Order: sequence, then C-alpha cells, then structure tokens
Amino acid sequence: MPLNIDNLRPYICLDCKAGSKAYGLDTPTSDDDFKGVYLAPLPLVLAGQAPSLVQDEKHDRQYTELEAFCRELELNNSGALELLACVGGEQELYCAPWLKEFLGKYQFLSKKCYYTYLANARRQLKRIASTHAKAIEPEPQPAVASDFALVVVPGSSVPLAEWLEGQELTLQQVSARRVSPDENLYVLYRHVSRYGLFGKDGTGVSCPAVPESAEPLGLMLFRAEAYAQQNRRCAQYREWAEMRNPDRLVTAAGLPSEQGLYDVKHMAHVFRLLHTAEEIAREGKIHVRRTWDNGFLRQIRAGQLPLQELVQQAEEKMAALKELFEHSDLPETPQCGTLRRDLAELRIRLHDEEY
Repeated sequence: MPLNIDNLRPYICLDCKAGSKAYGLDTPTSDDDFKGVYLAPLPLVLAGQAPSLVQDEKHDRQYTELEAFCRELELNNSGALELLACVGGEQELYCAPWLKEFLGKYQFLSKKCYYTYLANARRQLKRIASTHAKAIEPEPQPAVASDFALVVVPGSSVPLAEWLEGQELTLQQVSARRVSPDENLYVLYRHVSRYGLFGKDGTGVSCPAVPESAEPLGLMLFRAEAYAQQNRRCAQYREWAEMRNPDRLVTAAGLPSEQGLYDVKHMAHVFRLLHTAEEIAREGKIHVRRTWDNGFLRQIRAGQLPLQELVQQAEEKMAALKELFEHSDLPETPQCGTLRRDLAELRIRLHDEEY
C-alpha cells in the first residue's frame, strides 16, 4: 500500500511542533503545524517507492523520509537543521531512541550554513518585493484582442480601432485571411461575417471563408504573444489575490501603502533566519524558540516597523554574516563522512529486528 499521511503513523520516528508555535511567535489565530521524519519500510525503499516527503493537503503536517532528511542535513538545509535542533527540546513530541542516538554521532553544523541561511533569507526578501509590487499595482485589465492588432499603412502602422474609424468600418464588416501559418500577419477584406474579425469568443483572429470577390483592404499584424502575456498577467494576479492572506499584508503606521505595505510573516522569517545564522556562527548551536528577539519579531508581525528600514537592516545583517562565519570555529563542511553507510546498516538492522 502506498504511504500517505493517514497510514504513516507506525513509521514516524520524529514528530515535532513546527512553525510559529515552535518559534514562540504564535498568535491566537496561528495554525498547528507539525514536521518530522519517518523511516520507510525496507521493501518500499528497495522498490524505489518510498516518497521523500509525505504531507497532508494543507501542508500542516510534513514528514521527510530519513534518507532524504540526512541528505538535507549534509547540505546544511536550514529547515532540516532546525528540525534536528527540536530533538530534546520543548518542540519534540516524539523521537525514537535509536534515531536520537544515530543522529547524535555527527556534527552537521558547519560554515556551509552561511550560504544556506543567506540564500533562504534572500528568497524571503524576493517574495516580499514581489508581493509588495503586486499589492500596490493596479489590477491588470483583461486583454481585448482588438487592442493588440495593428494595421500596416505606408511607412508606419496604426491601431486597428483607429484604422477602422478612419475607414468607417466595424469589426463585423471586416474579415481576415492569414498570410502564412507561421506568422501573425493577415490580409483584411471588406466582408461581413457572423461573429466579426475576432470570432464568437473574441480571443483570437477569426478566419472564415472569404469569397474571392471580397475587396482587400490592407495588412494587419496581430501581436499574439503580447495578448497571451497580458492574459497570463491577469490570471496570475487573480490567483494571487484569491490565495493571499490579507492579515499578512500590513502597512506600517503613518506610511502610504506604496512605501510601507509588506508581508509581515515573510519579513519576520527573514530576521529569524538571520538571527539564527548569527547564533550558529557565534555559538555553534541553533535556538529554535526565539527569546531575545521575540519582541522585535512580534513588532514585525504586527506591522509596526517600516518596510524600507527593515530591508536596510536585513541587508546590513547579511553583509556582516560573511565575516562572522569566516572567524567562526565551525568546520568548513559537516562532519558526517560515514553517514550514508551507517544509515544503510541501520535500516537493515531495524528491518531484521522487526522481522
């Protein structure tokens, strides 16, 4: 039977609280999130049928297969390292004793954390910039096919609507015949058709049968790619507007939306990541629950700090991280050279003990 979130429980070897409740940044409306690790049965692994990640539809419960989890630890993936740091802490709900012993043999934190945490913070800042741009721009209007058509005139071209007005014609009084299948160039004819130049649905140039006796009027270029691009922009904006959480888009007090509107959850993540990276470089450990910076992060979540000020602070912290890691006592790379072999042996041993 394929593994899914409903039948995974017997295979879970690590289960922890995750998200804002793990960080101590939760609010009364915060969801319950859980992350963990599961050990797939050996037959599924050998058959290549063990999913690297099992999660529910809302992504509130996510469990990574142990081998994939170990690969993420080797890469100093921030999410994997923070999940490992939950072991033995208040976030831990369950951890199999053999897993705690197995992972405790290796030192995963290294100077590679500089790159993974920095990249993660930059991704969050990019999301913030994208959300800010979408939130303040006017909603794009649906594309009208006739707006993307130009009629060739001597030495230039004019919009179709302008040309039709000059010719005292309407869209219903003109038909088109494509010059070649590979081009968006059409010959226009004086010919009345049932649905007009752009057809019944108005989404492209219609080419009904045109009699040989029809009078040719000129050449028309239809900018099909620009028309499709505008439709994509509208669809993307509608999808973003439907999916966005309005409670996370906050404008700092006293600032117009074009200066202060930002996604407070993503911005809080930026500083949590940067502060965690600083602690890794200085102390060689991860503090999952935020204490000393809890008030500052909650100020961000409440939208009490201006966007530009936070972006500037984040850039300064990212610049300072490089020197912190250069002078850190951390090893250059994770110290886990035998991890893959040890994992294979562990999987076989646990399978033999069960059967």
